[in-house]
Amino acid sequence: MNSLERVLAALRNQPSDRPALFLNASLYGARLTGAPLAEHYTRADIYAEGQMAVRETFSPDLLISPFFVSSIGEAFGSPWRALQGQAPNVMRFPVGSAEEMLKLPLPDVDSHPRLLYLRETIRRLSTHYAGEVPIFGVLVSPADIPPLVIGLEAWIDALLFQPGVAQALMNRLAPFFVDLAKAMLGDGATGLVLTCNLGNAFLVTNSVAETLTLPNLKAVLEEVPGPVIFHHGGCPLLDQLVSFKGLPQVVGYVVDIAEDLGAARGLLGPGPILLGNLDGPGLLHLAPEDAQGLCRRALGQRGGDNQIIISTCGADIQIDTPPETIAAISEVLRQAGGASS
Repeated sequence: MNSLERVLAALRNQPSDRPALFLNASLYGARLTGAPLAEHYTRADIYAEGQMAVRETFSPDLLISPFFVSSIGEAFGSPWRALQGQAPNVMRFPVGSAEEMLKLPLPDVDSHPRLLYLRETIRRLSTHYAGEVPIFGVLVSPADIPPLVIGLEAWIDALLFQPGVAQALMNRLAPFFVDLAKAMLGDGATGLVLTCNLGNAFLVTNSVAETLTLPNLKAVLEEVPGPVIFHHGGCPLLDQLVSFKGLPQVVGYVVDIAEDLGAARGLLGPGPILLGNLDGPGLLHLAPEDAQGLCRRALGQRGGDNQIIISTCGADIQIDTPPETIAAISEVLRQAGGASS
């Protein structure tokens, strides 16, 4: 089986030759190619070469567009910087409140250079791996865009104390989100990986989630013409899975690092795929044999569930992680399928 067939088997609850593997190695591609981060995060050809190197070196079954949410902030005027060895972060917010952000123009997904960079990475990867490897575009929900432009504190204040303004801002951002999602799918993305941290009661009150952010998420997903994998985004997800269950177009969920895959299946029931639960950033501190132990633990939680994909589920795999440690995970997956090479 090739990677696309392996992932489709998981979606269809069918057996495959081995469990599928996803590595959040968006940053790590620069390690393998030696590209400066300033080019890795601005030149689509350089980023695509990095993902091809990840594929050749570690054989993951899914590849992604840049895990670079700061690029969305840049489209609204937030400057970013990639510090040495780290993924980019927003450095300054162009406005300080939800009311001010309402006045900002919406970026054009067909002309803004950073959005075109994201889209071109998908085009290059999907063309190169057509029919072989699924490519997923990385996005954040409308509720997760304002923290990139006004800051998290100002956005939570609006959600709590100015619900009308918050609702108006999410409504204004919805067309931009839908346009970019449709553009990524049109560029060849197999599907999208999406966060909605501000829909998680770990960060906001149940009232905010139930009356503002989750209804907005459901509304925009109804307009997305392709499959979506919901990512925990760094928030505990297990206790919130029931709230996120049954979202339009969502075919899978990435759980947090310490959350049991079997327990998540018990809450979701049959149907969606589950991805987890290897600590991507934590691989930096592990010897290869320790990484293999974590992978075997995840396989044990998977059991006979065809719809679980072994996956790193935190942020990027750190650029200083020894390649031998990452390769050790791939080896466990090969052995699980009966191959010892």
